[in-house]
Amino acid sequence: MSKALFVEIKGVQFRNKGAYLMLLASLEGLKQLPQPTELVLSPGPNLPYPERARLGAWQKLSYRRGGLDLTPLIGKLPSAVQRLFNRYGMVSERQVDLILEASGFAYGDQWPLRFLQNTAKEVVRFAKAGKPFVFMPQAFGPFKTEDSKAAMRDIIHNARLIFVRDPVSLQHLQSCVPNLPDSVVLTPDFTVGLTARPNDEIPAMPGPYVALIPNNKVVSKFNHADAEKMRADYIAAFAAAANKLAAQGMQCVLVNHEGKEDAQLCEEIAAKAPCTIVQIEDPLAVKAFIGKAELAISSRFHGAVNALSQGVPCIATSWSHKYHAMMSDFGMGDYCVAELSEQNLLHALQQLLDNKDTLASEVKQKAAALKQQNAAMWQRLYQSIN
Repeated sequence: MSKALFVEIKGVQFRNKGAYLMLLASLEGLKQLPQPTELVLSPGPNLPYPERARLGAWQKLSYRRGGLDLTPLIGKLPSAVQRLFNRYGMVSERQVDLILEASGFAYGDQWPLRFLQNTAKEVVRFAKAGKPFVFMPQAFGPFKTEDSKAAMRDIIHNARLIFVRDPVSLQHLQSCVPNLPDSVVLTPDFTVGLTARPNDEIPAMPGPYVALIPNNKVVSKFNHADAEKMRADYIAAFAAAANKLAAQGMQCVLVNHEGKEDAQLCEEIAAKAPCTIVQIEDPLAVKAFIGKAELAISSRFHGAVNALSQGVPCIATSWSHKYHAMMSDFGMGDYCVAELSEQNLLHALQQLLDNKDTLASEVKQKAAALKQQNAAMWQRLYQSIN
């Protein structure tokens, strides 16, 4: 048997269901490689040891605090020392054979420049070592400063592959490198093909239900100066939609797609409308629950993907260009609400209700085509690393 590849998957975690789905989609795709693989994860607050251990993941030896990054130096430790670390389930950067970067949306001027620059240095190190660094389908940009453009140029010229999730992100990369290399490929979100898996966490529902999936980031004080007013308007819009649906005999279920921040938002919406709240830990069980809904309203990107990939018509409320692009992939661009208000959401909801059956059929066809594109993406990745 050939030597196992140490594959580090970056940007994933267990708390955010979307990030967890991207981890599972990466692991599913890696099964088709001709050689065996060993999963490597870096420790973090949302990647606790017990859950990493259940996946059999090796722990990445790294140290990065602010501008100090000792990770490459740790990789230069003598082989005997590294083998000693291996006994305790730890590997250094030098021992990693392949990196899959699956952050989803983490590179652009919205985030600290240092994060982008650190990643650029890591990509260059891997290129010099002849090892593949692959960006799985994700959104990028914008890049408006010369420093961010320079870091992104290093990434573009040294990554083995960069899968870009939408045309707007592609334009943002072109603002850094006008003539992009063939290694930059436009391809849709890659969690579409994950198979839903119901479990005992899923509650029994007495009748038809609608999945409402809020997102605290949309109204976070860390992201918005007028967060308090936005939060009130957001809760009012979701509550208005829930009240409308309840009046038509549908049960409304608030699905917590992340953690305690989303849980609080769910509670505030439920205080103003007849909704139940569901918390399901297994991301594939969450997908199964959403897949049985009559329709969905989601502010979570992968909450919407979970619905649409199973033929469930969905309204997405948007805070980034990535939402409209994803909805357009499923032929649902007209149901992406960029300016959220009670009026706008209720208007979109009425349109969806009027066309629900037709939309469900069309969305299923689009989902099938996107799954084929996912398969082509993995074939491209396999070819690039062999």
